Amino acid sequence: MNSKITSSFFAMLPLLVVLMSTGASEAETPSQTANMLPNASFEKRSQGGVEGWSSRSWNGDSDGIWTVAAAGRTGAHSVSIASEKGLDAAWTATVRVKPKTFYELSGWIKTDKLQGAIGALVNIQNMPKVRTPSVTGTKDWTRVATLFQTGATRELEINCLFGGWGRSTGRAWYDDVALVEVAGPREQTMTSATVIIDVDAPSVEYNPMIFGGFIEHLGKQIYGGFFDPGSPLADEKGFRLDVIEAIKELKMPVIRWPGGCFVDSYHWQKGVGKDRQPYDDDRWGVVEPNTFGTHEFIELCRRVGAEPYICQNGLADTQEMADWVAYCNSTTGKFAEMRKVNGHPEPFDVKFWSVGNERSGRTYIHKVRDGAKAMRQVDPSILVTCSGSHGPQAHIDPYLLETAGKYLSLLSIHEYWVANYQRHQTPDYLSCMMLSEKPDAHIRGIVEAFDQANMQGQIKIAFDEWNLRSWHHPGFSGHNARKVDHKDPEVIALIKARDKSLQPSLYTMADALFCASFFNACLRSAEDVEMANIACLVNQTGPLYAHPNGIVKRTHFHTMAMYANLLQKRVAKLELKAGSLRHGNQSVGVVDAIATVDETGEKWSIAMVNRHPSDAVACTTKMGETLLDGTYKATILSGHSPDAYNDIEHPDRVVPKEVELIFNNGIVELPPHSLLMIQLQDRS
Repeated sequence: MNSKITSSFFAMLPLLVVLMSTGASEAETPSQTANMLPNASFEKRSQGGVEGWSSRSWNGDSDGIWTVAAAGRTGAHSVSIASEKGLDAAWTATVRVKPKTFYELSGWIKTDKLQGAIGALVNIQNMPKVRTPSVTGTKDWTRVATLFQTGATRELEINCLFGGWGRSTGRAWYDDVALVEVAGPREQTMTSATVIIDVDAPSVEYNPMIFGGFIEHLGKQIYGGFFDPGSPLADEKGFRLDVIEAIKELKMPVIRWPGGCFVDSYHWQKGVGKDRQPYDDDRWGVVEPNTFGTHEFIELCRRVGAEPYICQNGLADTQEMADWVAYCNSTTGKFAEMRKVNGHPEPFDVKFWSVGNERSGRTYIHKVRDGAKAMRQVDPSILVTCSGSHGPQAHIDPYLLETAGKYLSLLSIHEYWVANYQRHQTPDYLSCMMLSEKPDAHIRGIVEAFDQANMQGQIKIAFDEWNLRSWHHPGFSGHNARKVDHKDPEVIALIKARDKSLQPSLYTMADALFCASFFNACLRSAEDVEMANIACLVNQTGPLYAHPNGIVKRTHFHTMAMYANLLQKRVAKLELKAGSLRHGNQSVGVVDAIATVDETGEKWSIAMVNRHPSDAVACTTKMGETLLDGTYKATILSGHSPDAYNDIEHPDRVVPKEVELIFNNGIVELPPHSLLMIQLQDRS
């Protein structure tokens, strides 16, 4: 039975939200206290500069130009920094502040052909983690801001920064910088969010491969996950039928295999044919039974309707790589005949291939170039990727693009924002929400690297390992110098520790909403992101938990199902104005949203996320200049609390529900810690 969510001008309860966003208007600038920065609009001149500010440089001093510009955003002046060859520099002011006090640091920045390093921003020299978003390229005046708490610090060095941990080229102007004291988290009040959909702007088709998955021979992802011969829930070939049916709900478009780090010791010929031998996997310190190989992977993909994506051993020689392509895709020749003997007369037609996993350096780059050439000589139709960036720094080695770029269609990007590899972490809901805008920033950084190499549009992003949390695997995360003693109690304990990732209570509404935020980031960058693969798909940190007696669909399983099934095929232009959810020194937008439309322009689906743990947000929604009004069908994913999760005993604590959503003069109430998918063509 459908339920109704009614919208009203409800009482604005105290929240952990403040108004802060890149591109905010002047009216949104906090006004609780006076601006503490001297000469913040740079109107007072001094000999060689401006009063209260000094020029400084960390790198490239002789190539920099510091200027007091004749025109500002407001008033008669702004300050400027420029460099043709590269510069890391700033205009700097020092100010006394109160300890243990919250402040907002903001400013307005304009740029011209600014590229390299981080760009133009405002930061605090002696509090290096406090910095605004950056502005790059050629942009008109843009407001940037960040919130922070001083802690024990009593004096701040404020930088109007150019470059930042590296050299930038181009020019940047700064004006109307501000440092204002703001009230603490419990004293903030909620502001309403506004979503404005530009119905006349061109929409962009996105690739549904962004909803892909990844499986690796680690823990219980494959053995005990998809593949469990002897289980009463498996068929005669060993495939878990309940797992297969669940994954079909996700309309899984592509699956990456066999690694991951596992691939560094994998040789494909040992995993085909009847005579397969178990071997010690020196990457993960376990015995690999080798019963799940190329044929089993292809069958899995065919059963769920996914494209197979194979990652090559980056340490293998290029001939081995080419031979695997021949085995999968050729119709004639030695390896085609081998495949036929092994039971599959027709080619597998594997379209996506990667040269190695999470490797770097010139030796690897040369392997990428040579491996891609060798594989494409076997089958020119394949699309090749390689390891481009893994970890928190969205950096690509320019030598990779120079040397191998013309052979690549995609570039692989990896990041897990809660790094559980060695130390198992259990951050709370709000700590996880503070990470939810990082995928947007990561993608922007990669696109900027493409742009600097003049390759944007030529190579697309394959974010082929991502998740809020990485799985836990203390020990054996690299090649072992000696054979593992599988009877050693220490070895047994380290491998057993991997099961910590299976704990049901880890996967709360935080995982569901982070997943939504990640997909929204990919959709916003649909012209650059071609593929994304959640890591992993089953067990460990995956959306589906398979246990000996059945399955549990974790919270983020339902997010994936909603995005795969309820969106339209094109991304529309959307403007979002909202308050910010704050936790400690960090903040993110309290609301996230994306709008999609079909080819006719008549059917619309809007995804809205309220990240606040306990309070609803009044969201005004406009289609062009028209306020939404009336009742619309929607699907909501939420729970009784932000920490709600599904487990074996309670598999349906968090499940999507169909509702009727009432917009009153454009305003709808977004429930706390929720994801809403609104179908505008289904107006009641």
